[in-house]
Amino acid sequence: MKITRLSLVATLTAGVFSSVSAISLEEAIKDVDLSGVLRYRYNSGAVDSVKTHGFNDSRSNVGGRQDHGWLAQINFNAAIADNFKAFIQLAYEPEDDYGFTDGSGTKVSNSNTTTPFTVRQFYLTYESEEAQASVLFGKQAVNSIWSDNGEEGLIGTGVKILNQSVEGWTFAAYAFDGFNVGDTGDEGDVILSSGVYDDFSFNPYSNNLYGVAAIGSWELWGFEISPQLWLAYLNDTAFFYALDIAYATTFGESLDYVLEFAYLGNAIQGDLEEMSFNANGNPMGGVGSASAVDDGNFFALQGAIEYNGFDASLGGVFYGNKGKLTINTLEDNGNIVHLLAGEEIFYTDGSNLTGDIGQNIFGYVTAGYTFQETFRVGVDFIYGGTKTKGYARTYTPGGEKMEAVARLEYQYSPKLNFSAFYSYMSVDGNNDLEGEKNTVRLEALYQF
Repeated sequence: MKITRLSLVATLTAGVFSSVSAISLEEAIKDVDLSGVLRYRYNSGAVDSVKTHGFNDSRSNVGGRQDHGWLAQINFNAAIADNFKAFIQLAYEPEDDYGFTDGSGTKVSNSNTTTPFTVRQFYLTYESEEAQASVLFGKQAVNSIWSDNGEEGLIGTGVKILNQSVEGWTFAAYAFDGFNVGDTGDEGDVILSSGVYDDFSFNPYSNNLYGVAAIGSWELWGFEISPQLWLAYLNDTAFFYALDIAYATTFGESLDYVLEFAYLGNAIQGDLEEMSFNANGNPMGGVGSASAVDDGNFFALQGAIEYNGFDASLGGVFYGNKGKLTINTLEDNGNIVHLLAGEEIFYTDGSNLTGDIGQNIFGYVTAGYTFQETFRVGVDFIYGGTKTKGYARTYTPGGEKMEAVARLEYQYSPKLNFSAFYSYMSVDGNNDLEGEKNTVRLEALYQF
């Protein structure tokens, strides 16, 4: 018996391109571009607090944790006809891989080996060289300023149009009517999954999302200017708008400087505007005497430099309302994560960007040095606080918050990267809501 051995690429491609009109494997894969991500994370953390409300989020486990995070994404981009391409992303991300505890203090041990590969993205692209435009239709990454655009970002089903006919600009228009809410990661992705407000059952993803964007990049007077303007409308929820502008320049031959400002705002309406507080002070559905939700306004400013292996940044953010819930991003920390610092502080009560009650102001500084362009040592320090008032909760989150992070990163090769961080965070909150948290993450990331 003859045994035929196929590589992983050939095996998966053979399945993707099986059809009534059979073709040879060589012909099927010759126009297929393969890329992907393989990632492993080890997470461990513990909270030491008088009360735990300040750390009441999916990243902060009161009983300590030791879990393993696996992620594999394999992308196939195939030319199927003139001007047409098909993109398929297969993903593997098992959950509930615990070492000795599940985070609640219960002693468990589990290695999940039953999760299959799933289709995470599947869309068709039409490209026109004459119009310098592309049309993408199907299940795809939203890739907006309000959503995480990394490996675990928001996926929607719809259409997106991109145009680059004006030099230095990219214009986008999109419409989505279905989202992968519930499987977008474990980092406080959406307001309805935060678990902080038990009676707040409003689902922002039950409506259609429409939007446009203009993204520019050009040089002027020795500066590289990169502006972004975003507009979006989520039915019966809010009208979103955002402006991000960055100035970059080089002094001498090796000193790079970047100054960036971002503003994300929204005007709530419809069902979201009618949310009110219940007797316990939690937001709930229905028309009440006073709305529990307010328009969101987020401001960020950052200056960053790089010089002969040394890098540093200084910045600050301001957002939120003392007595009402505000939404600033639609998923996780959005595509403004580079304007933030720390690892845990934006997942504490009162500070979640996806929706929380509290007025927040934080300032931060980061610094690092890269040895021989491969090994970086860095630190983050972020300090500020959350102010709350005006509603009858059984507890009132908020108070002074501080986080210090130590980082290590080793670029073993252009495709393989190892990194680690240790985070120490403290909350000195209202009504004795004070505590400390220690977090460790080790990561290996391979991109091809």
